[in-house]
Amino acid sequence: MKRIPQLDGVRGVAILLVLIWHYFPCELAVKPDSPVFTVSRLFSLTWSGVDLFFVLSGFLIAGILLDHRETANYFRVFYVRRICRIFPLYFLMLALFIVLCATPLASSPSFKWLFHDPMPTWSYATFTQNVFMGVRGDFGPHWLGVTWSLAVEEQFYLFVPLLIYALPRRPLLGVLCAAIVAAPVMRYLSPGFHAFVNTPWRSDSLLSGAALAVLVRSNSFVIAARARRKILAWAFVIFLAGAAVITTNPLPLGSAFVHFWLAGLYSTFVLIAYLDTEPRLVGILRSRPLLWLGQLSYGIYMFHQAASGLLFGWLRQGPPQIRTVSDAGITLAALGFTFLVAVISFRYFENPILRYGHRFQYSGKQSSASPSSVLS
Repeated sequence: MKRIPQLDGVRGVAILLVLIWHYFPCELAVKPDSPVFTVSRLFSLTWSGVDLFFVLSGFLIAGILLDHRETANYFRVFYVRRICRIFPLYFLMLALFIVLCATPLASSPSFKWLFHDPMPTWSYATFTQNVFMGVRGDFGPHWLGVTWSLAVEEQFYLFVPLLIYALPRRPLLGVLCAAIVAAPVMRYLSPGFHAFVNTPWRSDSLLSGAALAVLVRSNSFVIAARARRKILAWAFVIFLAGAAVITTNPLPLGSAFVHFWLAGLYSTFVLIAYLDTEPRLVGILRSRPLLWLGQLSYGIYMFHQAASGLLFGWLRQGPPQIRTVSDAGITLAALGFTFLVAVISFRYFENPILRYGHRFQYSGKQSSASPSSVLS
């Protein structure tokens, strides 16, 4: 599948949501009756940025796998490229964390927010920290707290390539839909913090993106969706309005239903962007700021909490909290520092490794006895 610029813009929207949530509502420490607090409630939905990341990731990864599942080096190329994309920056941040934990900085009360009480080191190295987070009921030190979502994605990479390799499209779509429905049922039957950070409970967003990737490879589906562009637009508006209501006025079912609804919202958003059925929206998604954010999104995601924690620990001797205008200035400085480090990281560290990963090309057809060709 050729690169579609507006999908980079969708990734830019996702990281923008994450930044707003972590840098504004999460850091705000003012009275509930203050005007600033009231304004912050308008950004309540930004907490769902990771859900958008999951849907987009499921869509793109499943699309790549579907397009190349009959190649002889299907698994090898996929995993080499994923390793080149995820591992270098991830393990650099893990190594920095381990080194800093051996210094007086980590034991200082000023930086407790960043370093205190981590999960077992081997769990971070094996992308199983989300399991320990679920058992403990917290994210652990914020330097690595955001990595729970990377653990979910890495676990997704273990079983989805096998599903796509083994099943023809129609049975594959049936299995994906069954798993999508099972996720909110699991959250209802077994609620709690573990249901927020563990893969089986959060699979509806990732698998909704994967199911969408299967659907858009059907000409009849694409023709029908484009012919009903107004219905698609209204569906997005209804999903968005519903998400706003659910976020500000939680339902009795709580997260059991919320993430399922968000999967529908963001799947519709990705579909509109992919099919280019709303030119004005797609024009925004192709704007330079969103494309820039999308390109740097991984580095921004990995750096932004560390940047905020370091600056507030240094200047305020505590965790990130916005109480005054000067505190807001520190948050803006953390944002600028995050962007700077993300640019340097992408240009001089991530991109060279990505280019190396793309030297590995999908090539050759499988033999006639391969599971993919037999079942398709």
